[in-house]
Amino acid sequence: MKVIFLDLDGVLNSRAYDRARNWEELTYIDETRLSLVKEITDATGAVIVFTSTWRVDWDKDPSKRDEDGRYIADTFALYGLEIHDKTPDRGLDADRGDEIREWLKNVDQPVESFVIIDDCVYDWGDMRDNFIKTSPYIGRGLESEHVQKAIEILNAIGDKI
Repeated sequence: MKVIFLDLDGVLNSRAYDRARNWEELTYIDETRLSLVKEITDATGAVIVFTSTWRVDWDKDPSKRDEDGRYIADTFALYGLEIHDKTPDRGLDADRGDEIREWLKNVDQPVESFVIIDDCVYDWGDMRDNFIKTSPYIGRGLESEHVQKAIEILNAIGDKI
């Protein structure tokens, strides 16, 4: 299994997007970024594991999703995307790297390769080569160059964990 550990804020949106979006509606995902995520999944067959703080709103069980969780799932579905799972929530002070390590330790399928796409730098440690940093301040979050790097990391031959 190939995995994309995906953040939302700063990856699927940006300052430029926030200036233009309708704040009266659920519009915090810049849908133009989802077509880029779709490029990654199409080229690699990777599944999406949600790492964003928004993951508390989303659940594998649709009946346990709140309004934001339904919006996230429905918006992803518009692009043929589905969230496979989410990392454990260890609270706001937790390190995202630790949450990803915990998920990797407890997953029931072998992980062939993974990429972490986030706008923040956490304690990635031994996972730093799998990390792609986006910029919501200068860029639009996820960009084409990030897509190419993610595909390269996920499709790298011989890089087993």
